[in-house]
Amino acid sequence: MLRDAQRSCIRKEARSSSVRSSPVLIDVRPKAVRSNPVRRCSGVYKLCVAGATLLLISQFVSFAVFDVGHSSGRSRLMVNPTRVLDAAPLGANTPAFIPMIIHQSWRDGGFPKSLFNWRWQAGLLELNPGWMLMKWTDNSSRELIAANYTWFLAKYDAYASYIQRSDAARYFIVYHYGGVYADLDIECFRPFAPVLAGHRVVFSYKQGTNMSRGLVNAIFASEARHPLWRELFDELSARAAAGATAQTHVEIIRSTGPGLLRAAVERLQDGARLEALGVTLLAARIWHPIMPEQKRGRGDLSEAQRLINASYCYHHFVSSWMQHDRGRHLSTDSTRRSLAANHSWPVVPVGQSFRATNQWRSFYEGNTTHARPGP
Repeated sequence: MLRDAQRSCIRKEARSSSVRSSPVLIDVRPKAVRSNPVRRCSGVYKLCVAGATLLLISQFVSFAVFDVGHSSGRSRLMVNPTRVLDAAPLGANTPAFIPMIIHQSWRDGGFPKSLFNWRWQAGLLELNPGWMLMKWTDNSSRELIAANYTWFLAKYDAYASYIQRSDAARYFIVYHYGGVYADLDIECFRPFAPVLAGHRVVFSYKQGTNMSRGLVNAIFASEARHPLWRELFDELSARAAAGATAQTHVEIIRSTGPGLLRAAVERLQDGARLEALGVTLLAARIWHPIMPEQKRGRGDLSEAQRLINASYCYHHFVSSWMQHDRGRHLSTDSTRRSLAANHSWPVVPVGQSFRATNQWRSFYEGNTTHARPGP
């Protein structure tokens, strides 16, 4: 019942936000602690309070097997269909520094149901009662930059692909408001608060506990206005010209994605400033338990499944911005296997083509009109 109510609310907000340029803010906190008038999901908070107690005792959610797959075939990995949700009670274990806001973004107010499962988004609200969901669009993201970070607007508009604008916007959003950013293909099984408690910025390694594969930009958290972001913005600006002429997904990753994050954080590591700034780097097993090649079937599937089941969150690797070529994936995987045997890292992937514009059709319940792609 709780999940159905949140599902209805999310879809209602998606329909109404398709014509709105400002981000939609869904507030599920009690009225007594709401500091500003915001758009509210009527009745959801009461259901959250009633449901949180039941969730603590025994709440099982059946997750649909939802795998967009690559040309090499669909993955056999899945989330445990009877997974217990470790929901925290409202008000308990709240992070001290990072605001209780979840940011998500898509071209418009909806998202393609052929790519993303609505349960992934609804689950974030179930697991984190008292948190707010801010839903961003291409228009509202650009407006944030145009209104507050004009020095970057020309570089933002010049990027070769919409995914670069999405990457850059999420950094400015979290710098501006604070909170947790999560891609639409992130599915979580435990609340954020225990992981974030006492930290000012939280990133995850992509693999293991080292920088060889970079840092994850599909999910991260920060307090508002943290000084780390100024380092990242410097690096973002320095790489913008190369990003504007990107030809493959590798160049995109370096200009705005995990490669950019790694470079910015390594600058702080070299100066021994991470600990002083309250920046935490999580072992990949917590928020990013496997890599895309493991989902495609490389390695021990039972071990990959064990890692997923023990994690807090899981990245489904939809990668809707890439033009997946099976041969190039296989070539990269073969090189990685060969060099791993010789303990030689890292491996630069064979470049994949990417989509310059977002042509995926968004879904709104009861509305068959599809918004045009954003800028």
